[in-house]
Amino acid sequence: AHHPAVLCRQPMPIQPPSPAMAYRHIRPDLEDVFLSFGGYRPVADPVHGAIAALSPGDPLRTEIDSRGRWELLDATGRVVGQLARRFRPPTGMRCRSATVLAVVVWSRAQSEPQYQQGIKCDSWEVVVPELVFAPEEP
Repeated sequence: AHHPAVLCRQPMPIQPPSPAMAYRHIRPDLEDVFLSFGGYRPVADPVHGAIAALSPGDPLRTEIDSRGRWELLDATGRVVGQLARRFRPPTGMRCRSATVLAVVVWSRAQSEPQYQQGIKCDSWEVVVPELVFAPEEP
């Protein structure tokens, strides 16, 4: 039954899967980002400098504000963006980490006409995050 060309070994135990296998990486569409966040602040508002200091890959923190909106905070705790009201996290999961995916430029001209009146600058930068979700602990 044993041929000299066949090497027989004890089977290796299968390792349990990494918890990271259950993570979901979400890159929101622009529709899921509150694009006017910076536009509602005057040009001299420190938020514009805070956003300008960010680069792709920089860490972010998420918090849910009193109105249920997802806020994006930089490493110093400053709010540098928000997700749109329509954003819904994956069911049964919590955000375990967030990073800057991109920083895009948005403008008054690109904004919906009904919102243009409240906008306080002609163009501004918008933080687009990458969010990593993990299953809720049971």
